[in-house]
Amino acid sequence: MAAYLAINRDLRRMNNDSIAALAAETAPEMLWQGPFKQLINTAVEAGFADQRTYVYNGQDVDHQVHLGFDLASTAAAPIRAANRGRVVHAGWLGIYGNCVILDHGLGLQSLYAHLSSIGVTVGEVVESEAELGRSGATGLAGGDHLHFTMLLGGSAITPIDWWSAQWVSDRVLRKLNEAGLPAPGASAE
Repeated sequence: MAAYLAINRDLRRMNNDSIAALAAETAPEMLWQGPFKQLINTAVEAGFADQRTYVYNGQDVDHQVHLGFDLASTAAAPIRAANRGRVVHAGWLGIYGNCVILDHGLGLQSLYAHLSSIGVTVGEVVESEAELGRSGATGLAGGDHLHFTMLLGGSAITPIDWWSAQWVSDRVLRKLNEAGLPAPGASAE
């Protein structure tokens, strides 16, 4: 039980601290354009902020919050960039297994976890829909899928809003423009 909790609780916390630290590597300008794209032809197997209770011998031993979407299709499915960005992490990340994190600028990042393979390197700029790797079951995955989330300032936020052209236009681009921070080429078309 102690080993399990060290992984499920302590390693999870350390991994999330590592993810939060990557927020410092954000570009000072917007690298992305328009809404982010959800991986196509996938079934949602778990949602953002799902509450999870871990039970052993009939007793609750741990509680965690799922900070992403689990998207499943076929084994070793191509995983594509949800938007343009720069690779700030491409490698093993504990419970997340093989993981890629893209920086989209201004503190916004996206995370792709449990990959069976990684096809990009740190520092590389990738365009929207570029292949980042293949889905898998690395880390604490129970089966082949993509764990995807958005990060803002190093904290996980729901991807649902970022998948909406209307929301991106109204809640992000319009407000950046009103603040006098034009985002050339960044439209929600």
